[in-house]
Amino acid sequence: LTDTESESSYYSPQKVKSREVLCLEQEGITIEVLMMGEPFFNCQIGFVGCRALCLKGIMGVRDFEENLNRREEDAVFFSCGDNLKSKGMTYLTNSLFDYRSPENNGVKAEFILDSANHKETYTEIVGMQRFGAFYMDYLYTMENSSSEGSQDFSVLNTEELVPTAQETSMKRLVVGPLDIRLHSSAVHRILKMVTCAMDHEYEPYCKPQQETTEACHGPATPEEISRLEEFIPTRLTSVTLLQVSVTVSMAEFNLLHALIPVILGYKATPRPVSVPVFQPLHPLPSVQFQVERVNFDHSEPMYGPELVTTVSSLSQPPENLLHHCYAHLYLKVFGFQAGLTCQDRTGSFLPLISIIPSFSTAIYGKLIQLPAFW
Repeated sequence: LTDTESESSYYSPQKVKSREVLCLEQEGITIEVLMMGEPFFNCQIGFVGCRALCLKGIMGVRDFEENLNRREEDAVFFSCGDNLKSKGMTYLTNSLFDYRSPENNGVKAEFILDSANHKETYTEIVGMQRFGAFYMDYLYTMENSSSEGSQDFSVLNTEELVPTAQETSMKRLVVGPLDIRLHSSAVHRILKMVTCAMDHEYEPYCKPQQETTEACHGPATPEEISRLEEFIPTRLTSVTLLQVSVTVSMAEFNLLHALIPVILGYKATPRPVSVPVFQPLHPLPSVQFQVERVNFDHSEPMYGPELVTTVSSLSQPPENLLHHCYAHLYLKVFGFQAGLTCQDRTGSFLPLISIIPSFSTAIYGKLIQLPAFW
């Protein structure tokens, strides 16, 4: 955060000083891309560990100054995954930085270039064993559905409703053990970053696109309907959170009255803010939420406008086609529980006093695509 020096003279330009209030650290980052022309594309991203911690004071509150002699563990409010020292060099597996890889041993590497073997090989367990904090796997395939042996993918007509090539797109994101501690120092730093981003005079970088309705190219032919019923390109997104713990502690200081109005869209007022004196509270009462696993799945048609314009023109569309005109959302929560706890002087939490016993639930919802066409 930057601020102007108050002791600058009248004739000299104002000096700007900066204070570091947040630090984000990541370890063991890997990005791998495998591509075979247009029919196959895969990108895998992962990292071993990640954490965020508080630095120095914020908005005049001296909560993490050097003279306070607070432990580094108290400053960490976000941690995910493992430590690189304990995890080892697993994130380099089969890369050119791995001495055991085929290329480094004079052997030609074999690559997986079909979706079935890819899904069997690169599972969630394999990704977490290699990384530990975050694993993303994006897979796009374009398979020839015709009986002809040669297919020119470069001349694929995007205006056709259903191309002869069957396209699939799948994104999987897995986040490992996640520990979030929302104490006053973390909350005010996060909201201060949001406030700085929203308190601006310039036009927004992007604006929501207006939904346009264009005339359909005409009634769908029986051939188009039959090809649609055979295969519809779909985008699948899957997000998994493992072993999540969120702790909300009692407020040690409060400056939200100076941050919330800006976040809500009101103009920031230059009035002085009374700065409380920070005193660490021990023990610190807290509410803790724990979840063993969260799964979020989302699917939508790859070519939504073309599909909707065709299906909506039918007087009685088939159930299968109507199903793909929706975006489907699935949320599954396993082992959710909440309770009261207390943080002692060593930074550890006492056993949880259960308020909400552990339970599991699932939610499903769907959203029609381009509702103006219906």
